[in-house]
Amino acid sequence: MFAVALAGWAAGCQTDFMVDSPSTVLAPILPENVFETLKLPVDAHAELCDAGDPPDPIFPDNADRITNRFCQDAKPGGVIPTPHGLADLLKLLGLDFKDPAGGNGVGGNPGFAILGHSSALTARKVSSVAPTAFLFTPLEAGKPPRDYLFLAFDPGEPFVEVASFSPADQVVNFYLVLFDKACTHTAGGCGPQDMLTPNQTTGWSNVRIYESTTALNNTIADCRQCHIGNGHDVPDTGDPLILRMQEIDAPHTHWFSAQTTGGRALLADFHAAHGAAEDYGGIPAALIDKSDPELMAQFIRAAGFGDQPNAFPSAAIEAEVAAAAPHQPEVNLPAGTSRTWQAIYDAAVAGRFIATPYHDVKITDPGKLAHMTDAYVGFRNGAPLTEDIREVFLDAAMTELGFAPAPAIDGRALLAQQCQQCHNARLDPTISRDLFLVDRLDQMSRAEKDVAIQRIEMSLDTRLTMPPPLFRTLTPAQRALMIEALRK
Repeated sequence: MFAVALAGWAAGCQTDFMVDSPSTVLAPILPENVFETLKLPVDAHAELCDAGDPPDPIFPDNADRITNRFCQDAKPGGVIPTPHGLADLLKLLGLDFKDPAGGNGVGGNPGFAILGHSSALTARKVSSVAPTAFLFTPLEAGKPPRDYLFLAFDPGEPFVEVASFSPADQVVNFYLVLFDKACTHTAGGCGPQDMLTPNQTTGWSNVRIYESTTALNNTIADCRQCHIGNGHDVPDTGDPLILRMQEIDAPHTHWFSAQTTGGRALLADFHAAHGAAEDYGGIPAALIDKSDPELMAQFIRAAGFGDQPNAFPSAAIEAEVAAAAPHQPEVNLPAGTSRTWQAIYDAAVAGRFIATPYHDVKITDPGKLAHMTDAYVGFRNGAPLTEDIREVFLDAAMTELGFAPAPAIDGRALLAQQCQQCHNARLDPTISRDLFLVDRLDQMSRAEKDVAIQRIEMSLDTRLTMPPPLFRTLTPAQRALMIEALRK
């Protein structure tokens, strides 16, 4: 893991944003100690491969695909697989490309779609130059396979995320697949050359699996606070988790696609940096332009998750943005505006939903993007990559991107926008995080409010900092307002 301070590249004309953003933006740090509460690999494996009580006599034959593949040692003569890179993992899970020159989701290839702006765990690091790649099992005769699977790859992080359907339980389970590289245990750690280039996908060791119901649930890398949707996450009796795709309706604003104007603009930015010969996230270079968000949307609907909370109505928003700023999406400054977007953004600010995607197709600062594109082209031409190419965000849009609060709201509203997504009464009541419930602030004890104040006052490089800089950027004055509200 590594963190690089935000570059100070100034945009040419950052004007007329719907909501003002802070003048200083915190780096989106994933703290070094973020996973220290997770079990050791051998214990994590035992937890993953628990056959139940009483034990399932055919375990792991009817388990989800992650459990099935990694728990083969539960069977006589079986061994634990040891993937040494992304290609090995994809092959193990049946998501490898049988025909690298073929199609998307056909001819034995997995389905795939590429996302240039995210509301997920790595949201503050995803852009057109460092997008999230989703690979998934294709539909079979219009229906999801019995043990369907989604895998999300993000550059720069020592993990991939997996959603895996269990035939036995008829639910989607969510996993974080962590891995080490040779640089992991060196004094300097891993840097851009190791983790933001194709080098990231090879040389893996110590691969370990953590399911979302384990201690992972009580970290900032929790899957459940997004994937519970509008349900209630109560152990054993709660609602099932859902697959998320906020932009499920065409034209899927922030997804790469050669079939849409916005998708082509994102592909152009991607290729300017990565060229046309570099594989990405396990997807062969020749297939990148076949990214198909509608194929992914069809799967999610077929799996029963077509009704997305706080869905992003792409067509209406793009039409309003185009009317306000006709140069969009190829040129994203000045920014566009959208009344439709404002309504769903306000719902997220009130703490009712996860963050709303940005109204414009591009979330990048043109100056930063050009600089990082040049840096990556230099890498492709043989120079070392020394900069974090993910640092391309438009600082003036941080508030509208959902990463910073509006400047003129009070401490109570700040707590709702900044904390309620992870601290609300719909989430697992058995974990320590749920002792702090923003939606029940008036019922909280003085002692628990004081703990929250301590967390807000902490340095920014620890897993206990509230709110985590990985997701949010606040000014000292805004933190003071939150503390003032908690002291009441």
